[in-house]
Amino acid sequence: MRSLAREAVFQYLFSKLFNQQDEGLFDVLIKKLNDDDRVFASKLLESVENNISEYSFTIENLVSNYSISRIFNTDKCAIMMGMAEIDNFPETPKIVIIDEYVKIAAKYSTEKSTDFVNGVLAEYAKDK
Repeated sequence: MRSLAREAVFQYLFSKLFNQQDEGLFDVLIKKLNDDDRVFASKLLESVENNISEYSFTIENLVSNYSISRIFNTDKCAIMMGMAEIDNFPETPKIVIIDEYVKIAAKYSTEKSTDFVNGVLAEYAKDK
């Protein structure tokens, strides 16, 4: 199920923000996934990591008067993953992608994060 794959990527990226090297963690996190979901998770992770500077810049432009350094790391991870999925997985409807990352924000971040993540990703999806 792609929801579990998304959550594994989220956990890995969030962990990587605090521990620069997480040798083997990603493999542990995706071990429980089926083959298709492992491939999806790997492609999603690669998409985020290859575009992290671009996505940071885009987030700053989408949230006026708000520095990216002030955004919760959990929210940044969810938004960047949503952007990567919107950009690289056109077979998944944008509304489904946004909903998935709102759910991740609800689980791992603050009460206000769901509205924030939803708003940023909806604005990003509008331009795609």
